[in-house]
Amino acid sequence: MASTPVPRAWWRHTSPALALLLHAVIFLGIFQLHFRDGERRRIESSVPSGGGIGAGVEAFLRERGPLGLVIWFFDRQGEIRLFYRYATVTWYGTDPDQPADATDQGRLRPYRDVPVEYQPGALLLLLPPLLLGRDFAAYRTGFVAWCGVLYMATLLLGLRLLADGRPITAAQANRTLWGSAAFLLCFGGLAGARFDHVVPLLCVVGGILFQRASRADSTPWFAAFGALAAAGVLVKIVPGVLIPAALLWLCAAAPRPLWRAGGAVVAGFVMTLLVLNLAFYAIWGDGYVRSFTYHVDRGIQIESTYAGVIMAGYGFGQPISVGRSHAAAGLETPYTDLVKSLSGPLFLAIVGAIAWRFLALRRSLSLAARDLAVLLLGAVVLLAFIVTNKVFSPQYLLWLGPLLALAYGFRPRLAPAVLALLLASALTQAIFPVFYRQLKELRAPLIVLLNLRNFILVALLAWLGWTLAKQLGEEPNPKHWA
Repeated sequence: MASTPVPRAWWRHTSPALALLLHAVIFLGIFQLHFRDGERRRIESSVPSGGGIGAGVEAFLRERGPLGLVIWFFDRQGEIRLFYRYATVTWYGTDPDQPADATDQGRLRPYRDVPVEYQPGALLLLLPPLLLGRDFAAYRTGFVAWCGVLYMATLLLGLRLLADGRPITAAQANRTLWGSAAFLLCFGGLAGARFDHVVPLLCVVGGILFQRASRADSTPWFAAFGALAAAGVLVKIVPGVLIPAALLWLCAAAPRPLWRAGGAVVAGFVMTLLVLNLAFYAIWGDGYVRSFTYHVDRGIQIESTYAGVIMAGYGFGQPISVGRSHAAAGLETPYTDLVKSLSGPLFLAIVGAIAWRFLALRRSLSLAARDLAVLLLGAVVLLAFIVTNKVFSPQYLLWLGPLLALAYGFRPRLAPAVLALLLASALTQAIFPVFYRQLKELRAPLIVLLNLRNFILVALLAWLGWTLAKQLGEEPNPKHWA
């Protein structure tokens, strides 16, 4: 009797293997490119005032040749120096921004002695690159590589999560990895200089915990899922979207409302958040609280949806200007207080509308779509947060890239969502940093470009929010599992 041949593992197929190799090249090669200290500033200062981007291109070509343009395009590593400072303060108690012979060097503490705008979990994420060396050059190399580790962990764990115990096919891996690589190249070098990769990673790890809890109908595992979401809030705040995503699924697709499971999720989240916050406050005091109020006090960032609308209306009869606050360019307008008061309720209203639509179509849901549903619901709530928030930093799109690539891998019909995100990412790269100076000068073409980017994201949110339950209701085509 002939034995059934065992299919090859997905990574042994040529196309997914090449996609994996491309990711390695991106994080270990392309994103490592950078100018020497002070070189970029020297070249940019040689450009005559008002010379425009053409004069800038000519200056870089003159100094470094074609490679200079490539480095200019991908060198987005300025923020890493701030991360290096926080890491050395946290681990060594020293501040590279202070004189080496200062009396308090070696005894400094984050939050108490050095203000930090990130939560404690983020500080832990900034430490591993120190393994490569104590100087900034080694840290910079290690940080970009560490970003690659976090990003690839998201993709590989996500493939395992969505396969749900079945073999991952070459087609699924192929779509996921090539979609992911396209996103990285459209988004640019900022992907190697931000730790925001932890957001989708926590969503995937949360999905794994939720999967295990659902299989075993285990109250402790549901509580562990809630605890992970709480820990994620103390890294980047937004992983808290796991909670509404999970509760929506429990309400919509379970044979009966799983009050015990939902209660365990909420209890795990609230108790962990309470215990960790009390512990951190006891350690760091008011400086820890300021890491949260820092973000609450921010104004309207110039790339936000609100800023785009106000600039397009030329301030709606009110004076507008661009200032700098909280290390970012912000729009100064009489509407600032109005936007700050409306952004939160608008976000909650949109999440409520998404929940209503999802629950209204719950009869079309299949239990087999559980893991993808929780992941995509989290991504949709993240997108709602991005377009309704008063702050829109470019790296926020890093929260969505790998999640939509994974969803596309297992639902090819989500290709329009991936294409929309690729276009929005490319436009974001153009807005920041390529033409950012022109945007701050309120040039009309850049205002149009910004609003186009924001419109694409709003349209993507509307499409996903309206069709998500229907799309999840369809079983995967069996050929994708073959």
